[in-house]
Amino acid sequence: MSEFAGKSVVITGAGRGLGRGIGEAFAAAGARITIGARAMPHAEEARRAMQAAGGEAVVQACDVSRHGDCAALIQAAVAAFGGVDIVIHCAADIPHGGLGHVSDEGLERGFSSIAKAAWWLLDAARPHLAKSDGGGRFIAIGSVNGTATVVPNMTAYGMAKAALLAFVRGAAVDVVDEGITVNAIQPGLVASDRARSVLGDEGLAAYGATIPVGRAGNAADFAHACLFFASPKAAYVTGASLVMDGGSSLAGGRGGRNDVLKDRLTAQQEH
Repeated sequence: MSEFAGKSVVITGAGRGLGRGIGEAFAAAGARITIGARAMPHAEEARRAMQAAGGEAVVQACDVSRHGDCAALIQAAVAAFGGVDIVIHCAADIPHGGLGHVSDEGLERGFSSIAKAAWWLLDAARPHLAKSDGGGRFIAIGSVNGTATVVPNMTAYGMAKAALLAFVRGAAVDVVDEGITVNAIQPGLVASDRARSVLGDEGLAAYGATIPVGRAGNAADFAHACLFFASPKAAYVTGASLVMDGGSSLAGGRGGRNDVLKDRLTAQQEH
């Protein structure tokens, strides 16, 4: 029997993209998933996919930039499955733009959906995670942007993701005595629908070619890391962040990637 069989897993942003891919991996391992998402049609598609993968799944409408929605998501998982063992925070309202090109409202949505949401989710889930057999797990999906590298015209996003990593380190100490671990994964480029909407297929391929391993990351790559952090094998790991960017943040990486991003993000910013 899988070590995740019957485990209650809450995943934000699980209606599509990276969150959905991670959810399907946990479902295949026998977990019970509470999908937090804003777009209900996508969330229902994800629920069916997770059930087809072998797990149970329920959907809860959730805008993670709202404190009340984060608390309600955790309560939905408790109502459906009797508790919460693992929380994975994937959702983010990404503010595209450099200094002077992001509104106050956009800046606040970015910080609320990324960093504040992590605070709200862990705060609400804490008493339930503390009761989890084998220890509770909180995993945040961060970014190499703003921490290990800088992406042109993504300053606001990088700020919010850097704040998220600061939360992970501090919160890990706050809850360690309750048997809860708090860790982060820092993706680089992910071949997601969102990336395609920003870069286009041609731009995504061009950017991927500049990454030392020769491609963008995919949902399966990051699902493997989440499965590790959520497992008993990672019981000795807390307050850590795992960079998963195919080597793109290394000084010896191939050139040209910032030019690819700058051209497309600048064009999007001007529209």
